[in-house]
Amino acid sequence: MKAYLPLFLLGLGLSLTVKAQQNYPQDYFRNPLDIPILLAGNFGECRPNHFHTGLDLKTNEKENLKVYAAADGYVSRISISWSGYGNALYITHPNGYTTLYGHLNDFYPELQRYLRQQQYERESWNGDLYLQPGQFPVKKGQLIAYSGTTGGSTGPHLHFEIRDTRTEHVLNAALFGLPIKDGKAPVPKSVALYSSGSIYEQQPVLYPLLKNGDDYMLPGITATDAQVRLGVLADDFMEGSPNPLGVYSMKLYLDDALQASWVLDDINFDENRYVNAFADYRLKEDKKGWYQTLFRIPGNHIANYTFLNDADGALDLSDGQPHALHIELRDAAGNTTHIRGHITGGKAKPAMTCKSWKAGQPYELKTNTLSFKAGADALYDDICFRYSEQASPKSYSSVVQLQETRIPLHSNTKLSVRLNRMLPFSLSGKLVFIHRIKAAALPGNNPQDAAAASFEQGWAKADVRTFGNYVVGIDTVAPLIVPLPKGTVLTRAKQIRFRVTDNMTSVQQFRAELDGRWLCFVRAGNVYTYTFDEHCPPGKHNLVITAGDENNNSRKYTFTFTR
Repeated sequence: MKAYLPLFLLGLGLSLTVKAQQNYPQDYFRNPLDIPILLAGNFGECRPNHFHTGLDLKTNEKENLKVYAAADGYVSRISISWSGYGNALYITHPNGYTTLYGHLNDFYPELQRYLRQQQYERESWNGDLYLQPGQFPVKKGQLIAYSGTTGGSTGPHLHFEIRDTRTEHVLNAALFGLPIKDGKAPVPKSVALYSSGSIYEQQPVLYPLLKNGDDYMLPGITATDAQVRLGVLADDFMEGSPNPLGVYSMKLYLDDALQASWVLDDINFDENRYVNAFADYRLKEDKKGWYQTLFRIPGNHIANYTFLNDADGALDLSDGQPHALHIELRDAAGNTTHIRGHITGGKAKPAMTCKSWKAGQPYELKTNTLSFKAGADALYDDICFRYSEQASPKSYSSVVQLQETRIPLHSNTKLSVRLNRMLPFSLSGKLVFIHRIKAAALPGNNPQDAAAASFEQGWAKADVRTFGNYVVGIDTVAPLIVPLPKGTVLTRAKQIRFRVTDNMTSVQQFRAELDGRWLCFVRAGNVYTYTFDEHCPPGKHNLVITAGDENNNSRKYTFTFTR
């Protein structure tokens, strides 16, 4: 984390927010909409496998609101995807910053025509286009796009980011003087108390909070360990919007001495997945909410923390005496809330006595039917590694249980499972690991029930990034293509739509050809849409749709229609 102020000044209670705002231009960027800013989401919110990296600006629950350039610059990148940002526009500004506008429907006419031309030349709807400074210059307040709900959006809004052009780090756009009216302080709900040792080998005690005036009070805590750590469940709010928002910063004091703090003002995309260690992943999986930690576990390398010493936020209560506890929560507007209470330590707990896999170390397991390899960066905290194998005569392998899904993995691991029967050569490219996979880190991706695996000398092999159940299966079923328009006479229709789904893995290839020439379909979830334009003149046409999955199972669908 950038050192805005030394720790002794932080202890005096000087505002990180004020210092951050002094470092960022305050009158340079304008509101990219022409309606007042109301937030549906803010910077640094904890999301599945990632921090939210922008401000979600409400658009009155409507699409196609005009979006304007926040400052002078040039369009440096267009990104088109069915997940994540959806249709996104990047503008590079001469003052060293880049703004991003996501979930758009369309761009301004000149840019939209250029995009469509490039899509047909490349015969690809999705992808990234990087542009030169002189191609599409823009002025502050110029119309650049129309808002929408493309990509991973769950409702109409504009995702807005400000990035450092040089480092590509995302910065908290709420610190740049945008007209955001916010007089509400964060609202803490609960505090989690952790003992020493791995967070995955204990169950934290959750303490609800009692409001007392402007403060929130903790009950008197008597810990069962001489060393403890704390996490906080809290939301922030603003006027005019009921949406819960993320907290900008927290500070932890023991007897008025600052012990630990973090501030979410700058996020490095390379560190984004550390949200799984910044917040307690297991409590979130148990539907308890995002408990954000005021301590660092061994495999968490996010840079947004500051600690008093090398204890990484652990509180030493070995003297057995009661100590005053104080947690300060702050939002980007400077509104502050305080949690106060007292805590007394207990006796030191013994270390784990199991076959442990320690964070920061590689791990390898080999049996006659199983091989599992992980790198040193796979774990966030130590675990007592547990696995089991269960015979499954009707399957192509034993059922392998690796730990549990409530323990996260940071990086890919290599899993190999021996097949329990001979495999015909024709099926060697059709192996899958049957394993429930949730939607990916960037929202908009669909969950799936299996992932493709390769065959090598009687073993199924694949990279996996979650613990849980794995068993080898065969996937020979191609994606299902279902036309959504009724009938074949489309003289009055505005669009042609297809739903394409796969029974086990995911749809990896989609191609549409109209009378032998590539046709641009837009993907949203599992639905592919072509909007009639000059590429489909009146008359009778032959449309061929081809779709394939992760195991190269492919299906063609021929659709003849009259326009």
